[in-house]
Amino acid sequence: MKTKTLLLFLLLATGQFAMSQDSLSISQDRFVISILTCSPGTEVYSVFGHSSMRVIDRQNDTDQVYNFGIFDFDTPNFAYKFLKGKLQYQLGIVPTPYFVQTYTSENRLVSEQVLELTDEEEIAIVRRLNYLYLPENRFYYYSFLNRNCSTELRDLLSGIDAVFSKDTLEASNRDLINPYLERTPWLRLGVNMLLGKMMDSNSNRFQSAFLPISFEEEVDKALLHNKGMVIGENNLNPLPEDLGTSYQKIFSPLKVFSVLLVILLFWSPKPVKVMLCLIIGAVGVLLGLLWIFSGHPEIRNNLDILWCNPLYLLYIPLLIRNKVSKLLTYTLSGSLILTIIVWLSGIQQFDIAVIPLMLILGLVNFKSLTRHPAPNLRSVSGST
Repeated sequence: MKTKTLLLFLLLATGQFAMSQDSLSISQDRFVISILTCSPGTEVYSVFGHSSMRVIDRQNDTDQVYNFGIFDFDTPNFAYKFLKGKLQYQLGIVPTPYFVQTYTSENRLVSEQVLELTDEEEIAIVRRLNYLYLPENRFYYYSFLNRNCSTELRDLLSGIDAVFSKDTLEASNRDLINPYLERTPWLRLGVNMLLGKMMDSNSNRFQSAFLPISFEEEVDKALLHNKGMVIGENNLNPLPEDLGTSYQKIFSPLKVFSVLLVILLFWSPKPVKVMLCLIIGAVGVLLGLLWIFSGHPEIRNNLDILWCNPLYLLYIPLLIRNKVSKLLTYTLSGSLILTIIVWLSGIQQFDIAVIPLMLILGLVNFKSLTRHPAPNLRSVSGST
């Protein structure tokens, strides 16, 4: 958090590096413009990598990075604004050596694609970057699929008539992001539970550029003047070290929930079932609120709410009082069956870790149906 805030301060403090619009003029070989792609990191905000644009200005002897991925963790109500779709990202500028040093310290590779552009195209890009860096223009609302550090650069290149393929992919957007989450299965579970069925429609190569590594691949394939526009590729820092096995993989949610399922098959005390219903129901309420109020289209229409159902909260007073509601139990059992249908039909894919969770919930439902209410002791004693 401190590192990110410090970076924000430094980026804002280096605004003087931006070239004045009035000072831009066409001169042969004045600029060198390239795309920088940073490999994924270990922090939540860095698992998908990062994209920026490097601009070398030989006339003014500057070498700096335009970075659309700046945000401040200290923003009031940060998590709420992020989920609501009201978190502002911004364009910042930093000297290239500092940028590379920052990502090297995070054990992240910085690779470069040098672009072949005409002088007029270079001027157009730099003018646009400087326009977007103006205080009234530098802020924008982040969108996971449609507006982030790499889509801003893709759209910038499209503005000079670079042609990106829009061929449909066999993979969905969810398929594209899951490989980045393999080392962090708990995060993968959380991300997949937050993202709705919009993520399960097939992506295309243009849209896949919301991921920095995919954007890097698409820049390699993009055409400008009917030819490729990448004329050189470099690594600006050493290759990152192997991070080894993540503790999250050792204690993955699939393993933890499977062990819990086995335990509950033979031993299911009331407090455990109450806590389970409380957690599932509360998460279900959150998913419902996000469906209704979030500004992120990727979060809406989330059918995880079928198995992670807010109605499990109604189980709690029944469990405490040893009561049974067949209507509630059949409703929740039906929602589990509907979840399986949705999953198998491909309408929405769910994280594999929810399989033991759904079995646990099915077990709770089954035991609720087979549990008999506690006898009324007063009536029994009065009949003798």
